[in-house]
Amino acid sequence: MAITPTQAHELAQMLDEGLRCDNARQRLLCVATILQELTDADHPLSNADMRMVMQERFGLDHTPSENTLAADIHALATSGYQDIVVHVTPVGYWCEHTRLSPPKVRLLLNTVQSSRFLTVAQSAELQEDLFALVSRYQEDDLAGMVHVDQRTRKSSQQVFKTLDVVTRAMNTSRMIEFVYTYSDFNGRAHPLAGDNGSTLRVETPLALYYSENNYYVETYTTTPWRHGREVMLSRADRMLDARVSNQLAHRGRAVYDLRRSARRRMDQAFDMVEGPARRVFLRVRSDATNLIFDRFGFGLRFGCFEGVEGDPHATGLTLVHVPQTFTFFRWLASTQGGVVMTVPPSELVLGSGPWTRSLKGVSRDELLQDYHAIVQGFLAYLDQARASYGGQRSR
Repeated sequence: MAITPTQAHELAQMLDEGLRCDNARQRLLCVATILQELTDADHPLSNADMRMVMQERFGLDHTPSENTLAADIHALATSGYQDIVVHVTPVGYWCEHTRLSPPKVRLLLNTVQSSRFLTVAQSAELQEDLFALVSRYQEDDLAGMVHVDQRTRKSSQQVFKTLDVVTRAMNTSRMIEFVYTYSDFNGRAHPLAGDNGSTLRVETPLALYYSENNYYVETYTTTPWRHGREVMLSRADRMLDARVSNQLAHRGRAVYDLRRSARRRMDQAFDMVEGPARRVFLRVRSDATNLIFDRFGFGLRFGCFEGVEGDPHATGLTLVHVPQTFTFFRWLASTQGGVVMTVPPSELVLGSGPWTRSLKGVSRDELLQDYHAIVQGFLAYLDQARASYGGQRSR
């Protein structure tokens, strides 16, 4: 169905103000722009429709004839211009982007909107750039479909500068120098001094991690900054004045092994917080399976089932390797009894259950030690949380 003069006026207003159509070269670009911005599978434009829009926008003197416009569209359709496909149908022409389809643009929009390392202004600018990859109609469909928490964020510039410094240092076998900070109640960063009173840290970068919407830098030093630990994990957004040091990075077997085992340490950390590794059996209620799959993924194996299949209160037993940290305790408490640490099953079950392979060389006594240690740690965590409210300590 042909568009009306009113619709032609509305479409012409959607085009950028700076768009020109004064000569043949500009005209071809104008035709491409109209196809990209004003058409899609649900909104084709005929030759007459496009000429009406161009006349409304550029005037009669700069509107091509029907044959000229058809030739321009044919040239665009056969040129491979900007990864687009021009479809010619009985009802008109429409443009499809082959590199980034609307569903892919939607995913990118969601990623940009939820990024913690973009300010609201930076996020808005990138979203506008992504909208330019779809038609105006698709832009209206995509805009506002996902609402994201727009809390005030730090600028991404400092974080990405730090990551660039770390990468350059690793590529040139150098240490990095930086100041680690904490934020006061006004959000201002303040340097943290080490055990020797200095705020400058000079350490060998081992690996970069991205987890739970944060970047982390793992470093090694023979002169621990704090807590006597040679391997430290630092949040990139808390590292200031990062630069490549003139000092050569540490070398040797220890550093080599640490770099090779970086992936394993990341997998064993919980929200990037490290602690003593424990092998723990968890009894999971049927209506809490999403909680444990979201946390540990779908590679878990279950056994020792209790209850009727399909009953939300039925349970299954699974084995996880977790660090004994407050972050694990916090997650466990949030399940509200849907996931509970439990005593390891009998030797017979351990020898025939789905965890036999992963427990090769591990005795039940060792599993019991892990269980008792992590349960005591969990109870101490709960006691500390309750102490501020006058709660009774666990016995």
